[in-house]
Amino acid sequence: MQNRSYLFYAVASAAVLLPFAFEWLSPLYGLILVGIAVLFQGDWQPNKWLLFSSAAFFDWELISIWWSPYRSEGWSDLVMILPIVLMGIIAGCKSRDVEFKTYRNWGLIFAYATVAAWSWTVAESLFKHGWVQYNALELGGRLGIHYQSLYLLVAAFILEAHLWNATSKKHRLLYMLLIVWLLFGCIMLSARIHLLLLPVFILVRTLDVLRGKIVKTKNASLWAVGILLSMMTLMAVLPGTSRRLSDLKNEWRSIDGMVDGKQTNHRVYLWKYGWNVANKSPIFGVGNGAGDELLHEALQTCDAVFYKKKEPYYLYEFKYDFHNILLQNFAEGGVVGVVLLLFLLTTGFLQSQGPWRYAWALFFFTGMTESLLERQAGVFLLAFLILQIQTRNSSAKSG
Repeated sequence: MQNRSYLFYAVASAAVLLPFAFEWLSPLYGLILVGIAVLFQGDWQPNKWLLFSSAAFFDWELISIWWSPYRSEGWSDLVMILPIVLMGIIAGCKSRDVEFKTYRNWGLIFAYATVAAWSWTVAESLFKHGWVQYNALELGGRLGIHYQSLYLLVAAFILEAHLWNATSKKHRLLYMLLIVWLLFGCIMLSARIHLLLLPVFILVRTLDVLRGKIVKTKNASLWAVGILLSMMTLMAVLPGTSRRLSDLKNEWRSIDGMVDGKQTNHRVYLWKYGWNVANKSPIFGVGNGAGDELLHEALQTCDAVFYKKKEPYYLYEFKYDFHNILLQNFAEGGVVGVVLLLFLLTTGFLQSQGPWRYAWALFFFTGMTESLLERQAGVFLLAFLILQIQTRNSSAKSG
């Protein structure tokens, strides 16, 4: 019982630290506590799929440093993904005797902490600027726009699962208000990948809920329709979001250049030149750590001009990553690296339950426009998702 209590508070600490991402109190400390707690409780009963996928992913990342022309960068990349691998191996080795209720409480703690973090961000922006400034919505300079939007949606999935199991009207009303606040935050942040995914995920989740024969299916349907209509209205009305969607339309029209003075998104060029880098060694890759360096070299020949407000700039003036987890792995680890990354993500998706399965899917799709494994905010979240994989000892299924 003592070990279980220690595990609960260790995971709770990680759940709170993740969305706040303090400069002076890194979420890494919470994950270290979790690793120690898992090691000190449970039986050595391996989860073979999780253990193998984590170990295989790490081994290839390590081996691919050998033929990399930038080995020091490769070692830095290896250190970056270490929390994912260690959590996968520890969780894969130990059978955690944890009740389902505990998993639900961990999720709620993360969701409440995310609500608090987002509310603090907005309040701070209001205090400093008199209104919410898009460029000011970054917690501690560590959790950027796309990552914060990702955390908000994961928290919304968790609260939505609790909504249908709430026993009192007060709790249902609270969950509804918090979900709306989180979704409003997602729209305010205007990460376009999430603006596109949000309606799709709401529809899929609604079908999932109705398929589960939940009580009051009519209410569930009305709730989903209301959320969809409200979100789409806000997307069209809010100046920042509507401008971002308009930019997306213009960028799609100008996919090969410039149309009506609008240049395509810089990601298109990163993907194009990144693909050329990856094709240099499609089977084994150019080596761990070499991808970003070779991409930077390739971008020296890119003459596309972009603008930050009215200031022109070229892509080679900055050190970019590939902005795509699959392309990043393809470039550095080849087809083998992509297969092993997909193996790890698929294992997590299939072995997770309820809102956490949606979180794994959201992580993957967000990774199509962001190199999530190149930043701590993405690495720490994935390590936390691995922890939520429920073992055979869990006594119930999630909603």
